[in-house]
Amino acid sequence: MKIAIPVKMKRENPPLAPLFGKAKWFAMVEGDTVEIVENPAQGGRAVVEWFLSEGVNAVIFQKMGMVPYEIIKASGSIDLFHAGYERVLLNDVLEKFNAGELMKIDDTNVNSIIAHHEGKHSHGEKH
Repeated sequence: MKIAIPVKMKRENPPLAPLFGKAKWFAMVEGDTVEIVENPAQGGRAVVEWFLSEGVNAVIFQKMGMVPYEIIKASGSIDLFHAGYERVLLNDVLEKFNAGELMKIDDTNVNSIIAHHEGKHSHGEKH
């Protein structure tokens, strides 16, 4: 299984980056191997396309918009897990994931996660 997690910096055990599509770095986790790679994409849609090309099976995140959620859902090949909103380090979230303690995101619970995200920024729209 290949897991992608947005992180704030390229160092051992970094904190998670709260925003999915704008994260500068992603931890790519396969088994016991963790590689921090620079995000080559701009925005959620492009990040999801990158993940699909890389064979990512799961994404652990804190905040995500509806567009990347819908693309991931349509792909049918990536599971989503919510890491919560508090500051958390990569090793801690992986421990929770491996223990089955992270909430799996689907159509029954995504609205509260997206609403939390969408209320924080405007995606550039002018009101």
